[in-house]
Amino acid sequence: MQVKSIISGLLCFLCSSCLYADYDAENLQKLFTDKRQRAQIDTVRSGHYTEPGHKKTKQVYMRGYVTRSDGKSVAWVNNKNTLDSTKLGEIKVQQSNMGKNKKVGVTVDGRHVHLKPGETWYKETGKIIDNR
Repeated sequence: MQVKSIISGLLCFLCSSCLYADYDAENLQKLFTDKRQRAQIDTVRSGHYTEPGHKKTKQVYMRGYVTRSDGKSVAWVNNKNTLDSTKLGEIKVQQSNMGKNKKVGVTVDGRHVHLKPGETWYKETGKIIDNR
């Protein structure tokens, strides 16, 4: 008797789930990715991805910095700050040597430079100009 009620319950469940399986096949995506999609995912994970339309950094303007005794220092580069992250788009600010020789180390595309507040570094020419 119990086996019949279990089987009839399962049949009712399966039939009712078929009625609610309303989906649009157009919106379903495939489970696996192709080579292009896989490469894009790997690039995003590595941190080297720039969104289409994203402008490449051509210059770095060091607005200023504050060194704190607790070790959490902040720099303002290209009108953004490093409160949340030392990476500002393509620009990586070196927190460890901030304030040494009154400069801040900055890395863009593997090129490293030390800037004083008020200086702008032009990536294409490599020139540093004091804007104060």
